[in-house]
Order: sequence, then structure tokens, then C-alpha cells
Amino acid sequence: MNRTRAIMASILTVMALIASACSFGASPIPVGTAPPNAASVVAPTSLIKAGTVVDCVDIEYPPMEMFPSADVTDPAQAVGFDVDSAKAVVKLWGLQIQVRNTTFQTLIPDLQANRCDIVWTALFVNAKRLAVAEAVPYLTTGHEVLVPTGNPENIKTLDDLCGKKVSIQSGGLVEDQINQQSTACTTGGKPAIAIQAYATVAEEMQQIVQGRVDAVWETDTQVGDFIGKNPGKYDVAFVVSRDDAYGVYFQKNHSDIADALVAAFKAIKGDGSWAAIATQYGQDPTLLAPACPHDTASMGCHPAQ
Repeated sequence: MNRTRAIMASILTVMALIASACSFGASPIPVGTAPPNAASVVAPTSLIKAGTVVDCVDIEYPPMEMFPSADVTDPAQAVGFDVDSAKAVVKLWGLQIQVRNTTFQTLIPDLQANRCDIVWTALFVNAKRLAVAEAVPYLTTGHEVLVPTGNPENIKTLDDLCGKKVSIQSGGLVEDQINQQSTACTTGGKPAIAIQAYATVAEEMQQIVQGRVDAVWETDTQVGDFIGKNPGKYDVAFVVSRDDAYGVYFQKNHSDIADALVAAFKAIKGDGSWAAIATQYGQDPTLLAPACPHDTASMGCHPAQ
């Protein structure tokens, strides 16, 4: 799934932050005593609330983060690759985790406003976000274009999107890229892409279900999950890219969080527990904990291997 976020300037006091987090409705999830492989993993200390890691998550992006059923709304009961991975890491740290359900557009602003310690929710590592926060990459990923089975509009390249109706999730990397492509279309004398942007992935995907768009431009994880839940109805028209990475974000100048994440990633990758989580949610274990993609190493990105 694609995801993009705006920047909030207001900063709350520590007491207000704790009250806000508590009022959200999610209690800290006890994770028990740190396991034996935590011996070399030092827990972070620059937390909003001592002993608890507050994780901002947009719980609407299966299989990365989701509620187990339609009647469950408690963030403490969320599941998915990201959520389960975060719980495994926090367990290594010997701390509790509090999952805070946050809209996609406010994830990074909430981080900046001290409403969470980390943002672990399938966010691409990119220059725009790294300008205001830092990240440790954890999974190689990319974008794909989804079409109805048989590809009736014969969409095989980015140029084939010119003049087509395409739905996306607003506020993310995809929105930037599709706008660039639409400009390339008109510059080349072709019609612009009819872009339909929606706040949530569910709304974005509903457009192709209803036949209102010719294609959907989304992350490979979301496209794969959608095709799996709708067998025989949709295909991947083409792969846009496969050289990006999801990252866990945290505030700048919090090197203790960066170091703790890198150490924890190595531990759960080394003992096989992370691969098991990946397999459970249909992710390729060989893509776990990639090095920094592109040129982000010079912008505060911390390699996870």
C-alpha cells in the first residue's frame, strides 16, 4: 500500500501527550520478560513514557496492519506484519508497547508532536520524510499497477497510463510519482492521467471494484493482498519499481532508538522469528532488513544489516 504525510508544527507538553495517548483507547500491551536473544539489545530510553513504546499505526493496510475482524476496534488487538514485528522488537527491549491508531496523513505530524515514539506502519523511506524524521529500513518493497483480469486497457508501461483513470491513496510517494508521470504525458503531447486520490486504501481499491477506474497504483504488499482476496479478478499490469524500502520512523537526534532498532532487527532476523512473522503474513523473508535504498544513507537513514 502507498502512504504520504503532512507536517504538524504544534508541540505538546509531556503531560498532555501522555493524556492524549491514554485517551486514544489503547492500553499498553505487556510483552513479558525479554527473551534470551535480547542480551546484546539495549532498549531505548528517550521515550514519551518510561517503560512503554508508543507506536503510531494506520490500522487499515492488510496484511501489514489490520484488525482481526470487523467488530474489533481496539488498537491493542491489531495484528499484521508490522504490528507483530513491533511487538517482537519491543519484547526484546523488555518494554511494553502501546499501539496508537492514527490516520495515514497524520502519522509523521503525530511523531513530530511527540504523540508517539515510533511510526511502524509500511511507510516508505524517502527524502521528504527524512527531512523531518529518521528511519531504519526493514523491508524492501515497491509499487505495482493493478488492473482487472485480462488487462482490458492494455496497460503495460507508465506511458500507457496517459489518459487513463487511476486511483491512488493520497498523501504518499505514489501521489508524487503519478503527478510527475501525468506531467510527462502532457509534455509529450498525450492526455493527462485522470488521477483519483482517496484518503484510505479501502476507498482507493473500491474504485476498481466498482469499475470507476482503469487501474490502481499501489504498493506491492497491498496489491498482492488484494489479488489474494479476490482470486481470478485482478492482475498486475506491470511493476513500477522494486527498489524502495519501508522504514520505522522516529524523531531526529534519537540515536538510542536507531541503535536499539538495528540491534533488535539483527536478533530477530538471526533467530528466525522474524522470517516466521513474514511468512505468516505473505511477505518474502529474504527482503527483510535491507540496507538504505538509493541515496538515503546520506540523509540520516540507518542500515539495518
